Amino acid sequence: MRSTGQRGELLVAERLIGQGWSVAHPFGDNEPFDLMVNKGERFLRLQVKATLEQHNYRCNRPHYQFQLAHGPSSKKRYTADQVDFFVCCALDSLRFWVLPFSAATVITLKIYNGVDSRFHRYEDAWVLLEK
Repeated sequence: MRSTGQRGELLVAERLIGQGWSVAHPFGDNEPFDLMVNKGERFLRLQVKATLEQHNYRCNRPHYQFQLAHGPSSKKRYTADQVDFFVCCALDSLRFWVLPFSAATVITLKIYNGVDSRFHRYEDAWVLLEK
């Protein structure tokens, strides 16, 4: 749903502006990134992925799920020359995960609650954008 993505982009932009980043949104849907951000000499392309709420399937633990791909059926992977970071946003809890492109090794990212989640270290890891 388009409004879910737009809400995620606005929330991420608000967080980044609060941390001193300049944020630009490309006009149209022609670019593979959602936000271009700048702080000092650092320019980055961010792809924002948002979900409304946790998935709670009978055969699986509750988790947030994000599609780190695009195109028909979300099966086309982004490339390193298109996106520098993925920022995943859970709209129901206002939780954010900041993943460098190199950490996004799956098309469907599932983030489970708890410190045993392999993506736990990326929650609120905004500092990674500055490295």
